[in-house]
Amino acid sequence: MKKIYIPMIRYGDKEFDEGFVGWGFQSTEDQIRDAQAILNIISLDNLKILDIACGLGNYHKIWTGAGHTVVGTDLSETFIMMAQNTHPEVTYRVENFYDLAEENEYDLVTMIDTPVEDEDVPRNAYRALKPGGSFVFQISNPNYLHLRGQKLENYRSWQENEDRTFLLTRHEYNENIDRWEYEEWHLNVETGEIVIEHNFSTHLSFSRLVDILRAVGFCSVSFIDANGRPYGTSKEEPMNFFCIAHKGTK
Repeated sequence: MKKIYIPMIRYGDKEFDEGFVGWGFQSTEDQIRDAQAILNIISLDNLKILDIACGLGNYHKIWTGAGHTVVGTDLSETFIMMAQNTHPEVTYRVENFYDLAEENEYDLVTMIDTPVEDEDVPRNAYRALKPGGSFVFQISNPNYLHLRGQKLENYRSWQENEDRTFLLTRHEYNENIDRWEYEEWHLNVETGEIVIEHNFSTHLSFSRLVDILRAVGFCSVSFIDANGRPYGTSKEEPMNFFCIAHKGTK
């Protein structure tokens, strides 16, 4: 049988992005709360902020309203067009955050609702920051009970559909590398075709995050709650909080 692999998350694909707008983003209230949390964490004036993977830019009205200059980037042309129409005072550009090449340009680099899964994004963020600048990003709490339960639930299922096609579902979590994988196999016996939709995510441990951030040059790393207070990394609440990494002044 012929196998066709399709990633479930396809940012930059116009059809996917248009659908994602309706179901994929946090609520506006949650985004406004997160935007205010950034201001609680970085209580400075007149910042030049780069928001990578900015989505629809719902954070930006809060930041520009507080007197900051904002540049938003995202891989999705659909998201960027919608953000620019909503926030004409903000500079937007279509860009993959792995391709970020600016140097010593920003006081603050942010990334909200997008996980750090490797060292490439922190390295690019470090390069883009001015000396003394900060990289703030949101992370999922690995101790959050409901999230941990979802991650640890391994299952496989089989379903026969009315049109005589078949669906196989696989969800597996590898605790050793803190990575979950999800697949759906759509089998059409008549055409001899299998369409495989897949997605995976790696949740870095606190110690691994610190190691990565220090390896690319950040001089200090801390975990902060939405009110700007130090966060104890063994707590089960809340679901998400923030990591802040500072670039040295030399």
